[in-house]
Amino acid sequence: MLLANNIVLVVAMAAVLLGTLYPLVLDTLDLGKISVGPPYFESVFYPLMAPALFLMGIGPIARWREAQLPDLARRLRWALGVAVVAALLLPFTHGGFRPMVSLGLLFGFWIIASTAAGLLESLRAGGSLQWRRLRLLSGSQWGMYLAHVGIAVFVIGVTMVKGYETEREQKLAVGSTLELSGYALRFESLQEVSGANYDATRGRFVLMQGSQTLAVLSPEKRLYRASRMPMTEAAIDRSLLRDVYVSMGEPLPDGAWAVRVHVKPFVNWIWLGCVLMGLGGLSAALDARYRRVAARRSQTAAVAHSG
Repeated sequence: MLLANNIVLVVAMAAVLLGTLYPLVLDTLDLGKISVGPPYFESVFYPLMAPALFLMGIGPIARWREAQLPDLARRLRWALGVAVVAALLLPFTHGGFRPMVSLGLLFGFWIIASTAAGLLESLRAGGSLQWRRLRLLSGSQWGMYLAHVGIAVFVIGVTMVKGYETEREQKLAVGSTLELSGYALRFESLQEVSGANYDATRGRFVLMQGSQTLAVLSPEKRLYRASRMPMTEAAIDRSLLRDVYVSMGEPLPDGAWAVRVHVKPFVNWIWLGCVLMGLGGLSAALDARYRRVAARRSQTAAVAHSG
């Protein structure tokens, strides 16, 4: 179980390290200059991570050195079925099927479903589920489950953002509307405001979906008095399933503004996944068994030293 987590971390670090050092090596050897960006990481990172994510799904249910492939296939078949169905159907609710999105969702739901299978097996006694056994699970077990689900949530969040995020920059005057990804953003008004160390032009935008008003957003274009430096302060409507960002660019000669809108589905799942991974690590670190082992080692060392 820990091996699968370590594999994911090592692979991720190796991909990042390779992408960072490769351009430096070429430059040092006078073999040319290249820049490494998203295309590299998408082509290298995904193939390296896919096997690690698959192994992470097996980790919670496999017994070290005792796992047999036929037995694992039997115990995880429903988890694989759930992951496949979710990966095939969910993309159609967010703009249509895309192979890479489906692959990312497959791995994310595979980890969630297999982790659930592992938890249910640990609660099963005598052929039936014994929910009272939940309190018998150790902190390290809860930590493993939380960390695995956190990685799955993180993978799903990144997959959905990369696959379905949309943006548009459009010239808008007061009273006009921008439409994007099923949302309508109406530019209602402008207001001059003063902050502690800046002056700003604040826009008032109404975000709607159909006839329903979702939020009133107030992005600002600020000018800081001391440095005379203009800054853009975006307004964000947050939810568990998507974030909508609105920012104001530069004013145009005819009184309109350049307005940029981003819709990022499931972006908060990235942060939620990180929180779950952190809670998993904390739960494992607080496991009383580790403290008892550390105490016994300290006692043994003290006895050996006194002797």
